[in-house]
Amino acid sequence: MNEAPKTSLLFSLASRRPWLVLTFALLLSVLSIWLTAQRMEFLTGRDDLMPQNTSFNRDYRAFRAEFGSTEDIVVVIEGEDADKVGSFGSRLHDALVRDKAHFSDVFYPFALPYFRDNGLLFMPLEDIKELRRNLTLAAPALRALSASPSVQTLFTHMTGSIGRYLAGDEKELPGILFMLDKLGAGFTTFGTGKGGVPSMESVFMNPDSAFARAGRQQILTALPVRDMTGFVPAKAAIAVVRAEVARLKALPEFKGVSVGLTGTPVLEHEEMTTSEKDITMATVVSLVLTVVLLLFAFRGVLNVFAAMVSLLVAISLSFGFATVAVGHLNILSMVFAVMLIGIGIEYGIQVVLRYQEELQLGAGEMVALETGVTRNVWAIVMAAATVAAAFLTFVFTDFRGIAELGIIAAGGVVICVLVTFTVLPALLVILTRYRKARTPATAARPGEHGVLARLMFGRPKLVIALTLALCVASLYPLSRVSFDYNLMNLQAKGLESVTYAYKLMRSKENSGYFAVVMADNAADAQAKTARLERLPSVDHVVSLNTLVPDHQQEKLAELAALRAELADVKPVPYEESLSLMELPKVFESFRNAAVSLKERLEQNRRPEAKQAAAFVATLDKFFAGLEKERDKNAVGMLQDFQGGMFKELPAKLELLKQSLAARAVTEADVPRELRSRFVGKTGKLMLQVAPKGEIFNREPLKNFVDEVRSVDPHATGEPVMVYESMTIMRDSYRLAFIYAFVAIVGILLIAFRSVKYALIGLVPLLVGLLFMVSGMWLFGISFNSANIIVMPLVLGIAVDSGIYIINRYRREEGSAAGVILSSTGVGVLLNTLTIMASFGALMVARHQGVFSIGAVMSLGMVACQIAFMVTLPAVLTLAGKKR
Repeated sequence: MNEAPKTSLLFSLASRRPWLVLTFALLLSVLSIWLTAQRMEFLTGRDDLMPQNTSFNRDYRAFRAEFGSTEDIVVVIEGEDADKVGSFGSRLHDALVRDKAHFSDVFYPFALPYFRDNGLLFMPLEDIKELRRNLTLAAPALRALSASPSVQTLFTHMTGSIGRYLAGDEKELPGILFMLDKLGAGFTTFGTGKGGVPSMESVFMNPDSAFARAGRQQILTALPVRDMTGFVPAKAAIAVVRAEVARLKALPEFKGVSVGLTGTPVLEHEEMTTSEKDITMATVVSLVLTVVLLLFAFRGVLNVFAAMVSLLVAISLSFGFATVAVGHLNILSMVFAVMLIGIGIEYGIQVVLRYQEELQLGAGEMVALETGVTRNVWAIVMAAATVAAAFLTFVFTDFRGIAELGIIAAGGVVICVLVTFTVLPALLVILTRYRKARTPATAARPGEHGVLARLMFGRPKLVIALTLALCVASLYPLSRVSFDYNLMNLQAKGLESVTYAYKLMRSKENSGYFAVVMADNAADAQAKTARLERLPSVDHVVSLNTLVPDHQQEKLAELAALRAELADVKPVPYEESLSLMELPKVFESFRNAAVSLKERLEQNRRPEAKQAAAFVATLDKFFAGLEKERDKNAVGMLQDFQGGMFKELPAKLELLKQSLAARAVTEADVPRELRSRFVGKTGKLMLQVAPKGEIFNREPLKNFVDEVRSVDPHATGEPVMVYESMTIMRDSYRLAFIYAFVAIVGILLIAFRSVKYALIGLVPLLVGLLFMVSGMWLFGISFNSANIIVMPLVLGIAVDSGIYIINRYRREEGSAAGVILSSTGVGVLLNTLTIMASFGALMVARHQGVFSIGAVMSLGMVACQIAFMVTLPAVLTLAGKKR
């Protein structure tokens, strides 16, 4: 026979003074909410989560003390026209540098006269030689165009050059072929709408050269004044930059310029903003789904109302506890509210379902409620202890973010249990007078001998054999699931900051993701640079030395020769005039000349004949496009073509001629604002070590960090911090998992006072975890710094639901199948569904880290439910005697 329940002190208080209990709880809830609103802070930086006494953190602090903060807002400005890009950056720089309220430092290299005047000296010597060759070949055309920049001038000049070659002047051919090549590329892109006309930069130099790429993608950095009173300290500064960028982009002179923001403050801002919205939405969705599930399970509004009010009280009190105990939330602990929805309602479900079961069996209201509470006290306390213990083990790890989550979550679990045994019974007592009289049910429970029951419980040996086979098969996925070190994979897909972070990673000229090595003096810097640049994973090193160009004498000689070549190129202002009446004749003459050139080269069997033939074909397609648009927009096309090529030609030629007047520079010529970025407060020199490839993933990141540290063990910077923090996080969770497992084994031994049943209690844990990992492998989900926080929760829930089942099986009459089909088994199923609802709601998130938390937890709950409902009853059946 079932034992008579023993009245607990808490139940006596709740049943005799329900309004007092409820009033006190609501007052505490209001106080907790007020306290949270007034004092709760949010830590947005990942550095805030790290242990502060590690060697890599000391190295980073030493670097920050020497060079200051490097957490800049990074503005990436791109466009095909380097001058437009530079002009945009200069305008943006001038606007931001005046805003001292939001920016303590704004740096834009293009705005410095040092680079504007001597920029060509920073090109590799071979690129300068190529520039000289190209400009020498283009010089005749440039002379003609500088005097009269128009399509008519260009085609007339080319027709004349071809005519002179056909007349026997062989010296004309290299220049002709060079110009035809550049024009052919322009006709192709312009005619197909896939690009603009050939820019003068594409005529002057190789568009794939480092110098050309640096012109098309330029970087401005702004160090924000951090507002520590806000949710995100750099939020106001980021908004100012975005507003100014939007204003400039709206100007017609910057058409074709694209701009994006990235950098640590922007990535953190977008991550926090996205995850905050996602978690808020998920919390609402979770609460709604929980209400729907409870309405279905409880089949009445009053019990659902009581359970949800109790849950909201528990969550409010938990926030108050978190404010007092820790004082802030971080990117990890932000999800604890969602956790509490699933965990907190679990205990109430067990109480209410047992209460309803007793009512159906004919018990009176107060007797049924007392049975629902007292029969579950031990099971709920032990179940909650497993979850709390799993979280509390985090305190023993070195990872601050995890330790704080452990304190907050464990405290929340304790609060949920206290509310379950005080506020929930009080509400149920208060609502008693509003209930309709119940007729005792004659068949309260589902039959144990139905078809479904026989399939699930009729063959325990077969169930265990299949479970063992699947567990063995799960060992392969267990060995294949990895930890994803790439923090970019946590962000929402399509975020501007992530897109541009990858762009900078792939840019050798503007790499924004580099390790840092400090040198004591110039000789030390030179020696370390030489060693670093020999490393296979290192692309280049940027330092004070690289701010002084190499091979200056040879480069200056090349530039001097170019100055002489272009001395008689004297551009006049551009005037938009197409001379429409003359163009048909000009076009026809040019085409005839090009065809004659092709035929002459073919007749002489010259290899250049293929190039000429290809150009004629391209030219015909271009003219055909004009003919097709003759009655629509042919004039507009020609205006766009001519304006695109020649409108800015005079200014660009003047700028080019000025840049050719570069002079030799020394370290003393490096401007102070540039020098200060590489020379520290005590004179130490900074070396920025750029990786050769992407290093967001673990293996290339580890290889890069290890190689750089082989030169300097105290190397630091973002790659080092990410690698070390992710490693500590991974290892901390592993250690916490071991601690939690040991603690749970101890709790099971205390709860059951039996080694046999303690081992049985571990069955759902082991089976559930193996099945969960198999699901992750099947769906291509890796562990990461976000979703790994669900592991202790899965660990605790996989055991605590088993405690409910085993506790009732041992203490009351009936079979294992009967327990599963009773209110306890239904409660376990409902627990799982509510947790899946609360965490599954996270899968609406755009933030991939938040989404992965929901995905992994949902897989874990499905896996554990299979273990609860199928495997555990089979083990209990074969275990025999219950006591």
